[in-house]
Parts: sequence; C-alpha cells; structure tokens
Amino acid sequence: MNKKEFRKILSGAILGNKYCLEIIIDMYKPLIDRLSIVEGTYDEDLRQYLLEHLIRNIRKFNIDN
Repeated sequence: MNKKEFRKILSGAILGNKYCLEIIIDMYKPLIDRLSIVEGTYDEDLRQYLLEHLIRNIRKFNIDN
C-alpha cells in the first residue's frame, strides 16, 4: 500500500467508514498484539483496551499536516 492509498483509507476511518477502520485495525494488529505482551505474558485485556482506544479516538486524528 502506498502513501496515497493509506491516506485515503485513514481518511475513511476518521469519517466513520467501518470497512476502512477494519483495514486500519488489520494493518496494526501485529503491533497491537506485540504491545499486549507484558513481562512475557500475553494480556488479552490490554489488547482489548488498545483496540478500544484506537476505535474510539481515530476520529480525532489529524492528517492535514
């Protein structure tokens, strides 16, 4: 995916397009999963918190820079 395609998908997610949000979540799922490991143990609650935080706050993203 190039920068222009990513920007279009991110813009869609910011505007509330569920399909675009799913793509963003799928793209960042490996990072979220990796950040959900605490002291060598996978923390499902932390993963859920990170996903929820992303979903709730993606509309606040500013891509006009």
